[in-house]
Amino acid sequence: MGRKEKTILITIVANIILIILRFSLASLSGSIGLQANAWHSFTDVFVTSIVFIGLMVTRYGAEKLKFASKKAENILAIFVSLFIFYMGVEILSDALKSEQTELRYVPFVAAGAFVGVIINYFMARYKIYVGEQTGSESLMADGYHSKMDMYCSIAVLVGVIGSLFSMPDLDKVSAIVAMVLLMIAGYEIFTSNLRMLLHPEEVQSEHAHHHGFHYNKKMVFGISGLLVVSYFVSGVYIVNLDETGVVRRFGEVVQTNSQPGIHYNFPAPIGQVTVVKTGNIEKVETGQQELLSGDTNLVNINMSVHYRINNAANYILNVRNPDLLIQSSATTSIRQIVGERNIDYILTEGKEEIETAAMTLLKETMDKNNTGIEVVSVQLVQSEPPASVIASFQDLATARQDQSIYINQATSYKNTIIPQAKAEAYKTIAEAEGYQKEKIQTAEGDAALFIQKQEAYVASRSVTEFRLYMEAMEKVLPNVQKLLLGEGVKINNADLWLTKKPND
Repeated sequence: MGRKEKTILITIVANIILIILRFSLASLSGSIGLQANAWHSFTDVFVTSIVFIGLMVTRYGAEKLKFASKKAENILAIFVSLFIFYMGVEILSDALKSEQTELRYVPFVAAGAFVGVIINYFMARYKIYVGEQTGSESLMADGYHSKMDMYCSIAVLVGVIGSLFSMPDLDKVSAIVAMVLLMIAGYEIFTSNLRMLLHPEEVQSEHAHHHGFHYNKKMVFGISGLLVVSYFVSGVYIVNLDETGVVRRFGEVVQTNSQPGIHYNFPAPIGQVTVVKTGNIEKVETGQQELLSGDTNLVNINMSVHYRINNAANYILNVRNPDLLIQSSATTSIRQIVGERNIDYILTEGKEEIETAAMTLLKETMDKNNTGIEVVSVQLVQSEPPASVIASFQDLATARQDQSIYINQATSYKNTIIPQAKAEAYKTIAEAEGYQKEKIQTAEGDAALFIQKQEAYVASRSVTEFRLYMEAMEKVLPNVQKLLLGEGVKINNADLWLTKKPND
């Protein structure tokens, strides 16, 4: 393995370090420029690997096919330039489509980005030096590629530092500048190596000049014009169907409801556009919390809140972290609600009432602070005793079940006995009422009969007395034969056996 191959391997390792560094910084800060630069370094590994393969091929075939190996290096250099153009388009796409947010941990991220610039600088110098010493066109092209990567890293570093001076959109502008520098590098590498492939005799005497960049007036004006056009083009923004755009100019809100479609606004630092998703329902959970109920019992509570944005301007100006805001407000609300209720109510029939109360408190908090957030629903996901006391609660639940069983049995017995008692009472009352009516009617009949007898007695005294006498005798002697004797009959001569029956 020769010097060129060793150089390529060293730069591959350095690029891997840059990939890890830049992806970590992009994830930490949210920088678009750092993310694009990280992907650039990722493709550098691929491109450098291709260059390494090409160098190995040309090394082993150099003695027999010197001309072909030289052509191969030029072709690989053109291949590098095409990747540079591709990455320029990717950076521009990220800068125009991505929503810019305020960067985080800016001093630490800026220091890391500066380290990346230093690594790019030494990689570029090293590859160009070895390429010149060994006469490798592809290695020098890759060195100039690393040099442009260094310029991109500087632009990104400027964009990151701009966040310290309240210019978050400078990160997007730096990504566009990085794209322009990539395009220039790709253009120079592509044109110089294409001329070497097509007309090698014309460029042999100017070999040393093709490794650099020819800055003339036309190029300067072209670059300046491209930068100006890119700056104004960056003011184009797209609002999707589920989004609302808020337009600010010099920090003042000039439009609160930018409708879906393609729009234009002056780029930073003059104007700023923030696109908010107002059509989505977001979800936040408070997480499991151990709270104290109104009757001093511990209970684990987890609540889920669904919300959406109904006022994009208030949301952008007054809310920094909506999930943290909702979570904190929901936690405060549920603490207040649980602290006013006993544990039995919370664990049994109180779920719906607790959800309604929590939703009311959350809405009041959001509206009072002009957050632009509408609480759609609140759901009590978990309400159970802590694991340390769950055995006691299970015993309590068992006791409640036994209580319910005994109550149900007593209720069943009550429902059986009471109807029976009511039926027997009704029967007794009905019999008494019948007996009463019977006695009254009998008495009334006896009274009427007595009156009739009295009237008959008055009308025929002797006959009535005789009839009454005979009826009385019939009652007194019901089974004795009786003889009626007229007045003229002498009872001295009559032989009467009053105690005998007629056939005896």
